[in-house]
Amino acid sequence: MTMYTKHQVLQDNLKRCLRASTQGKTKLLDEWTVLLQMHRKSIIRYLKRQQMHIRGTAPGKRGPKERYGPAVTVALHELWDMSSELCAERLHPMISEYVRILRRDDQWSHAKDVTRLLGEMSIGTIKDRIRKFRSVQRTQRHTTTHPSVIRSIPIRRGPWVNPEPGYGEIDTVVHCGDTLMGDMAYTVNYTDIATTWWEGAIQLNKGQ
Repeated sequence: MTMYTKHQVLQDNLKRCLRASTQGKTKLLDEWTVLLQMHRKSIIRYLKRQQMHIRGTAPGKRGPKERYGPAVTVALHELWDMSSELCAERLHPMISEYVRILRRDDQWSHAKDVTRLLGEMSIGTIKDRIRKFRSVQRTQRHTTTHPSVIRSIPIRRGPWVNPEPGYGEIDTVVHCGDTLMGDMAYTVNYTDIATTWWEGAIQLNKGQ
């Protein structure tokens, strides 16, 4: 018997339990404990929650009410993207200047209360929001290399300790935007670890 089925049985018999006397409730709990293979306290807690929902006295979401809603998060994301994804420490003191310039050029469409809350955001709150922005970006990244190919490439792990010139890292970057459909440019990048010298070569698609 699944947990959903057990809860359904308790819901169907909730009114019967509420109408029963003290001795009747004790008997019902004994029966349900054996029938549903649930702990007695778990049954009591579930029935109490259902009773509170019926009476409209169920507790709301715990914790303080969220001050910065979705509209403020959207405004912050707009500025963060416009700033080339600055960290919270650098973006925080520049928010007012960004808003001032965007308002001057009639490019700020957010409400006054949203703008006020955005200006009151602490660095810690901005850090939390930016962390979520970056996590969404990581899940939306595109790759053109099959996982089996990645596993077959020997990768050196660990820090570089004073390597001689000539040892570097090579990577391929696809300039695809939001989709991998159609033709696109690829850049093969080489970076020398000791001298930080960089060389890049661009090509169309993966013909070479």
